[in-house]
Amino acid sequence: MYTTLYYTAGIPLFIAVAFTLALHLMERIFFLSPYRRSRNLFSGTPWLPFRFINQPLEGEEVEFRSHGKITLRGTFLRHQSEVRKGSVLFCHEFNGNQMSISPYVEQLINGGFDVLTFDFRNHGKSDFDYHIQTTPWITTTDMEDVHAAITYFCSRLETDSQGIGIFGLGKGANIALCAAGTDQRVCSIVLDAPMPENRLFNRNCREIFCKSVRQSSKISRRRLVLLVSLFFRALIYSVTCPVISFFYAWRRLVLGFWYGCRFVNPGPLLKNVRQPMMIVHGHVDAMTRADQIQAFCDRMAVRPKLWLVSAKDRNRYGTISDDCSRQVAKFFEETTL
Repeated sequence: MYTTLYYTAGIPLFIAVAFTLALHLMERIFFLSPYRRSRNLFSGTPWLPFRFINQPLEGEEVEFRSHGKITLRGTFLRHQSEVRKGSVLFCHEFNGNQMSISPYVEQLINGGFDVLTFDFRNHGKSDFDYHIQTTPWITTTDMEDVHAAITYFCSRLETDSQGIGIFGLGKGANIALCAAGTDQRVCSIVLDAPMPENRLFNRNCREIFCKSVRQSSKISRRRLVLLVSLFFRALIYSVTCPVISFFYAWRRLVLGFWYGCRFVNPGPLLKNVRQPMMIVHGHVDAMTRADQIQAFCDRMAVRPKLWLVSAKDRNRYGTISDDCSRQVAKFFEETTL
């Protein structure tokens, strides 16, 4: 019995592990090392946003401490209306700064909201942490910075005791969403151009592949060889998937160790989000399609309000119309009172 089990399960498993190790060895010999490739990945990250904002904000300059004795700096903008309606914290995008809130700030402060916008570490006027490398993915230091900002904002005398609204742009939208899943002081969320989970991009790949096959009436011999080779590579990957998944998890921890940070898995945090949510997204977006955002909304526990901006009103990243900014202010008014 044990001999049969050994030959039916043990030998194939041993061959799969040996083949995976051989592929890894070939990768190390013929390609760049993981350390070199990871440095190229982070150092070659595109500069976002496409329209960098340096317009100064007329407000009170503030600073507060985050974890690791890092000083974060921002601007406190007091409401300009007779009746104060709430508080809004802004989280900027990757490689952005606190001024990215400029298109929205007039409607918010005139609508009765106190606004706190700040720079994450290694961005804008905040301190530079030489122990970490800034990445486009959420890390524990990003979460520490946003929690420090929430704590400081709630310590202001006029800040609402029932909670604050949080507004995120780009990577800041993902950070704001994760913060809402771990901090009950957040009472409402607005996300501008969030990045969906990786599984939503699988639909993109499938549709592009099917479209390419339909449009190709004649497949060249070179293309056919490529498709067949990719098929067998996918077959090998599916057989060795558990081993490779473990290897990817190990490499993710190694990357975090090299760059002095730990990556955050947003999946479990998103399941805890129960606050009212609004998502602002463009019909034409270079990074995320509108149907992917719609699929993201369908998977949330609380159905978000989706505001799709036309291409003429949002021709570049982070630009919005006056109507959209009014809708954001109206949403915060309805959910923070």
